Amino acid sequence: MKNPLSKIFRKRAPRQQVEEPAPVAAPAGEPRKEEHLHGIVLHHEEGSNQVIFSNLVLHGPDGKPLVEYGDYTLSPGDSMVVSGPAGCGKSAGLAAMRGVWMLGGSGEITAPPEIRFVPQEEYFPDRTLRGLISSPDPVSAYTQEQVEKAMKDAGLGDFIPELDDETKRGEYWKNTLSGGQKNKLGFAGIFLHADKVKVLIVDEITAALDAKSEGELYPRLLDRMKHGIVITVAHHASIAPLHNVQAKVENGKVNYTRAEPEKKPAPSAKPPKPSP
Repeated sequence: MKNPLSKIFRKRAPRQQVEEPAPVAAPAGEPRKEEHLHGIVLHHEEGSNQVIFSNLVLHGPDGKPLVEYGDYTLSPGDSMVVSGPAGCGKSAGLAAMRGVWMLGGSGEITAPPEIRFVPQEEYFPDRTLRGLISSPDPVSAYTQEQVEKAMKDAGLGDFIPELDDETKRGEYWKNTLSGGQKNKLGFAGIFLHADKVKVLIVDEITAALDAKSEGELYPRLLDRMKHGIVITVAHHASIAPLHNVQAKVENGKVNYTRAEPEKKPAPSAKPPKPSP
């Protein structure tokens, strides 16, 4: 697919794809890594498959309690949506699980190290399109077939011919892709990495998608991650019923409710062939 904006970008001389090293596994004999985040203890426990909040309270910029996540456990197969008004602390919990909540708090979080976080808009380091989808792994970690399938499943099949175009790297894609296409790029990365991820944390990754694309891609995401745990912040009401755990932030506290999610089959990436 030829993009009309491509004319405003100067072509750069081809350069060698720089592969980023794959994450280093914890040394033998160190199954549990512990971090202290201004009062919060974060355990990344090798072999674990649960997310456990223990007396978890997150503080705000004024140093006072912002939101109380309390005690709760998520297990494989759980998908939790966090909802509440703006500024209530929804994304704070996501940040704490990733070890980047710097305003502090108290309590503990235990989670496996195999966590993937996908924001509303993907990051755009200076890599080719294949490199962006493969990140943080090196491009050699995935076959052409795997990458193409992830692209097609995310609705980005038209961009497959540009996967390795060295004249189109990070900033080019950041300035060229629409908001919806950037959301789809996040989905492509999820689909490519899903088998290795135990906990998927997503923050409003359908914000720029139309209703049809959201209805196709989000159930597909949940299906790909049914072996693990999905935790999401979403404003679109249509997404909430697809999760079996509703976490609603009210008056500085998270109230958890478990219920059977709506059973919507994950749409196929390809339409069925017509009968002869």
